[in-house]
Amino acid sequence: MNFKQLEYFVAVAEAKSISKAARKLHVAQPPISRQIAMLEDELKVCLFLRTNKGVELTEAGRSLYQQSQHMFQNFRMMVDSVRDVDAGVRGLLKVGVVYSNTPVVLNYLKAYHKEYPQVELYIRVGAPGDLLDDLNRGDLHVLFLRTPTEGSSDFHEKILGEDPLELVMCPELDPAPDQDSIPIELLKDVPMCLLRSDDLWGYSSHLINECQRKGFTPNTVCQCYDTPMTMQLVQAGFGISYLPRSIVETHPGSNIYSKPLVGLPAKSYPTLLWSSNIYYANCVKRFISMFGYPT
Repeated sequence: MNFKQLEYFVAVAEAKSISKAARKLHVAQPPISRQIAMLEDELKVCLFLRTNKGVELTEAGRSLYQQSQHMFQNFRMMVDSVRDVDAGVRGLLKVGVVYSNTPVVLNYLKAYHKEYPQVELYIRVGAPGDLLDDLNRGDLHVLFLRTPTEGSSDFHEKILGEDPLELVMCPELDPAPDQDSIPIELLKDVPMCLLRSDDLWGYSSHLINECQRKGFTPNTVCQCYDTPMTMQLVQAGFGISYLPRSIVETHPGSNIYSKPLVGLPAKSYPTLLWSSNIYYANCVKRFISMFGYPT
C-alpha cells in the first residue's frame, strides 16, 4: 500500500465514480483502476461495489476511507507545522462560514490578519451540512456556524454571543413603519420570504408556529434554501424575512433594515467549531487562541 493508491482510493470514494475522480485528479482512468485493483489485491478485500450509477464503498471500503481521512488530515497538519518552523507564523488558515455569520467572522479575521499578515486565509461560504463534512475531513480548520451542534465529542465549540432574530425588510413592506417593533398580528397579510421549514436552524418554523398561535398562517410567497437568496428577494421587494439581526450588515448601503417582533425574543448564537482529534499547525492554534482556548 502506498500514498498514491490511497489518494486515488479516496478520490473515487468521494466522487463515487472512477471517471469523475480521474477528471478531478487530471489522471487517466486506467491507472486509477489499476492502482485500486492492486490495493484490493494486497488487502484481500473488495473496496467498491460496481453499480450502473458508479461505485459504492463496501464495509471494508468505508473503514479504509475513514482511516485514510485521518491519515491525510495528519499529513496536511504535519506539512503546515514544518513550514512554521523558523519562518515566523506562516501557513494556511482554512475557515468555513455560513453566510449569516459573515459580519461576525470578518471582525475576527481582520484582527488575526493584522497580527499575522504572512498567514494565507482560505475562506469558504457554504451550506452548514457541507461545511461540517469538510471540517470532518480536515478540508477546513475551523467553522463558524449558528447554534451549537448538540455537544458532539468530535468538536470543540465556542459560543460567540447572541444575535436576536428579527424581521428583515425594505421600507415599502414594513407593516408598522411608525413603530420600532412589530406586533405579530400585523404580519397576517404581509408577503414573506422564508427559509424552508426544514432549515437547520428552524427560524421559519419558530415564526410560523407563533403566527398560528395567533390564529393565522403567514403569507409565504417564497421559500429559499439559503440565506443569501432570501436576502436578495427581500431587497428586490418580494417580501420580508425572519433572520438574525446582524444579517443586515451583509448589505451595507442598501435600504434593508430589521425590527424585532413584539413578545417574541428569539435568538441565534454564532458558534465556532474545530476538531478535537487533529494536531493543528501553529497558525491555526494562534487563531483558536483568540477565543480564549489554550493551544
